[in-house]
Amino acid sequence: IGHKNLMKLDRYYRTLGVTGTEDAKVIKRAFMRVAQKCHPDKNPGDMRSTEKFIDARNAYEYIMKYKKGIR
Repeated sequence: IGHKNLMKLDRYYRTLGVTGTEDAKVIKRAFMRVAQKCHPDKNPGDMRSTEKFIDARNAYEYIMKYKKGIR
């Protein structure tokens, strides 16, 4: 994995509030916590929350792809 991808991965871990050593279940729980808090339906008209929700979704998808690739 390249340097830029490691930086992206680190940013995504911070987005979800995890370190990266957790298993998939813990990472999913962290994603769900952020997603529920920032979901656009819960925060209508709040673009910042919507952006956080999208970032969390992207982070979760990227981390899961990465974790599957290193098995």
